[in-house]
Amino acid sequence: MTAPPAEGRRSRTRQALLAAAEDLFAQHPIDAVAIDDIVRAAKVAKGTFYNHFTDRDDLVRTLLIAIRGRIEATVDAVNAGVEDPARRVVRGVCAYVRYALDEPRNTRILLRALTPTGATVSRLNKGVLDDLSAGLAVGRFSLATTEAGLLLLMGVSQVAMARAIEDGAVALPIAQQLCGMMLKGMGVAAEEAERLAAQAADEIIRRPV
Repeated sequence: MTAPPAEGRRSRTRQALLAAAEDLFAQHPIDAVAIDDIVRAAKVAKGTFYNHFTDRDDLVRTLLIAIRGRIEATVDAVNAGVEDPARRVVRGVCAYVRYALDEPRNTRILLRALTPTGATVSRLNKGVLDDLSAGLAVGRFSLATTEAGLLLLMGVSQVAMARAIEDGAVALPIAQQLCGMMLKGMGVAAEEAERLAAQAADEIIRRPV
């Protein structure tokens, strides 16, 4: 079955707006891109924009949800069958770095739009918050709060991703070092933290030649 013509046109227009926004946000700071710029690049009338999004922030949220959703699906895959919270969080960070290497354009958009505001209530952070809570419950982590752990993890992920798109050659060693520091900051013993970080970086960031 095919979609009705009107529905098909609506879908194509929405995708054109999202694609135009992706191109512009990858090249410019998000605040510097106006709705006029987006509709001009998408070759649609300005009024059409509001048939799909309430405002520019709504479009940005839609893009971010799509990007984060793809990364979180990868995180779920690399953590399938992994129960140790320490291994899960470090493997999650490495999955984000791997994404940065594979998708630098969308990573730039993500980094420009990410903010710690509302991080603890975002449904996209539920998985890592569950891991942090589990780690605290069993004494794997020694953190004041799960929010503190989340902000630490977000900071490490963002810095590692930024360095990955600047210079892919340093992505693995930088991620490994930062992940080791992160685990130690969460209370994991130094030797184990370094081992887990090295293992995760090697398995997830390094690709077979």
